[in-house]
Amino acid sequence: MALDRQQQRGLTTRLLSREDMVLLASPPRSLAGATPNGEVHLADVAQLPLVDFTPGWAIRYAVDRAFRAAGVDRGTTFEVNDIVAAAELVRSDLGVCIMPKSIADRFPDLPQYRFGRHAPSWKIMVVRPPGEAPSAVAALLRHIT
Repeated sequence: MALDRQQQRGLTTRLLSREDMVLLASPPRSLAGATPNGEVHLADVAQLPLVDFTPGWAIRYAVDRAFRAAGVDRGTTFEVNDIVAAAELVRSDLGVCIMPKSIADRFPDLPQYRFGRHAPSWKIMVVRPPGEAPSAVAALLRHIT
């Protein structure tokens, strides 16, 4: 779920995993501002055509939050609701896309760039109402953690 701290109030959450997100670009695209070790900054990425996910997606929420934290305004060139469609737009050199590294790894032909500062972070959490968890939920939590 894509919830900010305010929305999490009154709910019980358990973080399962966290990872930094990466920028995907097409192989021929040269990224201005990329460091020799493959790092980029959000201010430089904001100048590029961006393939973004639709509002409401957890990826979009994390990317929006990172740009706000960095104090960087950006636009969206393409808005999609499918990971493969995003990768195809990047592959066609129509834009760059920010996504979790574990998802970006599904597209080994597309170069990945890490963020130097204000890296968007992808969190996988279990969110449930407060109180004792029903037995099925408790069993699931024991299984996945």
